[in-house]
Amino acid sequence: MFLILLFLLCSGGFFWMYFFYKKNKFSFDNLFFGLWFLFVAVAQLRLSPLESVFGPSFWIAIGIFSLFFYLVYNLVRIKLNKKIPENEHKIDIDENFFLIVLSIMFVVSIIANLYIFFKFGTMPIFATAPDRMRFVINKETFGLIQYAAFLPRIFIPFSFIFLFKKGEIIKLWKKIFVILMIFFGFLILLMYASRVVILFPIIISFFSYLVLKIKDIKLKQIVISSFIVVFSVLFLSVVIPVFRQYITYKDYYGKVYNAKTGEFDLESAPFNYILDISKINIPKKFNLLVPLYIVPSFNLQTFYHATNYFGGSHDFYYGKYLASISDSFVKRFGVKFFDINIKWGDIFLPWWNTGTFLFDFWADFGYFGMIFAAIIFGSIFASIYVFATKKNNLIFTLLFAYFNFFIVMSIYTNYIRREELYVDIALMFALHFTFYFYGKKKTKK
Repeated sequence: MFLILLFLLCSGGFFWMYFFYKKNKFSFDNLFFGLWFLFVAVAQLRLSPLESVFGPSFWIAIGIFSLFFYLVYNLVRIKLNKKIPENEHKIDIDENFFLIVLSIMFVVSIIANLYIFFKFGTMPIFATAPDRMRFVINKETFGLIQYAAFLPRIFIPFSFIFLFKKGEIIKLWKKIFVILMIFFGFLILLMYASRVVILFPIIISFFSYLVLKIKDIKLKQIVISSFIVVFSVLFLSVVIPVFRQYITYKDYYGKVYNAKTGEFDLESAPFNYILDISKINIPKKFNLLVPLYIVPSFNLQTFYHATNYFGGSHDFYYGKYLASISDSFVKRFGVKFFDINIKWGDIFLPWWNTGTFLFDFWADFGYFGMIFAAIIFGSIFASIYVFATKKNNLIFTLLFAYFNFFIVMSIYTNYIRREELYVDIALMFALHFTFYFYGKKKTKK
């Protein structure tokens, strides 16, 4: 109980600094520590017999990363703050050109989704086994086609930025058009029954809003926007996986509607699958919290067990595991440079194959991997923070929001292993320079 209270207090302190510390508002380090202290506190509950008490190797690894990350981040941030001049120019997006680009992205997404629908005859949310259907589509669809199908992930937050900057001056029909594109974009993403996919544009829009209003945002605006986003994230984080798993396994785990009693069993039936595999046994009225609990707790458990597995019963990969990220790009062409197949069941659980974004670095280099990760992420996060708060342009607004999303997801999955990370960033740069050069060309005329 002492550890839980200690970590909760530390988490609250960092969140307060993230939102209200004027000298360093919305800084990545405060968000990171606020979230991770909260997750570690939750993991101390150990509601499942599958969970173990964290050992010394776990605490030392987390401690080393935190210390070096804090030092590197603030050193780079302070130095860059002195060198980078502040840019008062606002984001300039030509409204007519934006509508053209938005329409193209929407049409491309529709075409890609129609291709997937006709190829498989259904979409995950309509399939009898949504869980399995998602993996089938991912495996059998060429990467760029699937990415094109997910384009609303990018054009929704992009549209949000446009409305935020231009909403008061553009014509009503243009505003309605953009809002409709956002609405239909969310409908497209919902077809895939994936919380990561649907949460992405919500979180990106939220953090874009924060950095765009960093100089004049008020307490009321912070509270309202944060409440809306946190509620949406928590709601979707529970509903989407529960719905997907219930549809997939309903024949085995029972029905929501009980024909004998004429009642709806919303307290247990939709959660039977996740309760069964996680071995969590809590009062029915708290079942809703189980999907939220196992994400931080089971990921931290995997990382803890990895600290004993790699360097203990199994050798480190010495860079091969991080390098195997390239396999996700070349596998489409039948090539694999580092074909590493981790036996997750030997580490923690065979069906739980993520262990926070630090897993890769530990698997390769152990404690030195923690220092390596701290230097990389400390430098990248600090650089993006300074440029986003000083340059006030489209690309650094998007990157600021994107890496805040990276931090939010850091406990859930290792985003550097997801190929869309690199394509997303490339597309953001492409959008930025497209509007930049279009604006330059228009000014010359």
